[in-house]
Amino acid sequence: MAIPKGNGKLLDKVQNALNGEQQGERVISSGDRLTIATIADFAQQLRSGLAEAGIVAVEFSEIVEMDVTALQVFCSACRTASAAGKKFICRDPLPATLLHLAAAAGSERLDYCEIDNPSCFRKFGGLK
Repeated sequence: MAIPKGNGKLLDKVQNALNGEQQGERVISSGDRLTIATIADFAQQLRSGLAEAGIVAVEFSEIVEMDVTALQVFCSACRTASAAGKKFICRDPLPATLLHLAAAAGSERLDYCEIDNPSCFRKFGGLK
């Protein structure tokens, strides 16, 4: 029997845990632009997802414009998820813009990420 959800965030978390919803998966769409001008809403969706679900997955639009801000948000989400014992996933297919940005930022020069997330964008497309 599900318990009705309350109005407060703490009460919602407790009720979600009692209802067995806490470790679910939240899928977030990238939309067509992840730039400094547009990233705020996307970042908020990631924060909410990581607060409420055990797994947060990003599915990318076929064509998405990105800048380095998106890389920073992805790395931050990965670190936040790891610290909370949760998972952050960038689902395939990853857009070429993401892989090009990661390469341009020098990620291929690093041997590994200390978070060691197997779904990190750095580990796709030949990046390590």
